[in-house]
Amino acid sequence: MEETNSTTVTVAKRPTFITVLCILSFVGIALSLAVGIYRYFDFSSSAAEPSLFGQIDSSDPLGQAMIEAMGEGFKLDYAKLAMNELIMALLNIPILIGVLMMWKLKRVGFYVYTAFEIIQALIPVFLQLELNSMVIYGIVASVVFIVLYAINLKHMV
Repeated sequence: MEETNSTTVTVAKRPTFITVLCILSFVGIALSLAVGIYRYFDFSSSAAEPSLFGQIDSSDPLGQAMIEAMGEGFKLDYAKLAMNELIMALLNIPILIGVLMMWKLKRVGFYVYTAFEIIQALIPVFLQLELNSMVIYGIVASVVFIVLYAINLKHMV
């Protein structure tokens, strides 16, 4: 009588939907990181340059009219915008870690991802920047991805 003892290790197969979500997240994180760093340096250089108002001669009646017509809306705080872009770009690092964990089907990755996506969505509010269409698009995209990942939590351990 011969006994055969075979041990089989079952490796959880990642569902295709999670694979697609993670790949889309990797691409989005890479683009967001690259654009954020580029915009940080762009806004930093703009902060160092003289403002548009500094170049307009306010003693000239035409210059005075231009300053009054443009108003306060054209005075941007480039230093604040640069800091926002740097923070937003750096927040992509823990978001990437969360996606890598979900790629390995680790449930904790979802919570890391969700926490930092929420923080990233609230940064413009904390820095008192305007909520333009790009910020709103980013928030909507984040919510959609969080919901799609949440639907697939049952596949993660």
